[in-house]
Amino acid sequence: MSGMTPLRSRQGDQYRHRQSSAYRRAVKRKRNAFHLHLQLGCVAQGLLQHLAIEHPDQVWRYFRSWLRTMNPALPPSELAVASAPRSALPEFLASALLPPKLKNILSKYPEPHKASLFNDSSLETAA
Repeated sequence: MSGMTPLRSRQGDQYRHRQSSAYRRAVKRKRNAFHLHLQLGCVAQGLLQHLAIEHPDQVWRYFRSWLRTMNPALPPSELAVASAPRSALPEFLASALLPPKLKNILSKYPEPHKASLFNDSSLETAA
C-alpha cells in the first residue's frame, strides 16, 4: 500500500482511528493479504514435507539433479521435493491419461523446451 503513512524508527503507533475509513480498509486489506501469503506458504511447505515423508521413492526417482549430501536412503529435502515435480511435468503432460479438455488447453501453448526467450533477430543485433 503505497499510500500508507511511513513511520520513522521508534515513532510508535499510526493511530489508525484518526485516519479515514478508506485508509483503515486499505490497511486491513494489506494485513489480510500478508496473512494469506503466510498461510499459503505454510500449506505449501507442509505439502513438501508430506511428499518427502510419504513418497520419498517417487521424489528421488524424479529428482534429476545432484546434491553433495544426497542420500536416497533418507527422506529428501524440501528442495529436492520442490524440483521433482518440475522435472516430471513434461512426462506428465505427454501422458495419454490427460483429460481431453486439458490436452486442448495445453495444445495452444508451445512446449517449454522449444520456446525461446529471444527471437533470432535479437540475438543477431546483440552480437
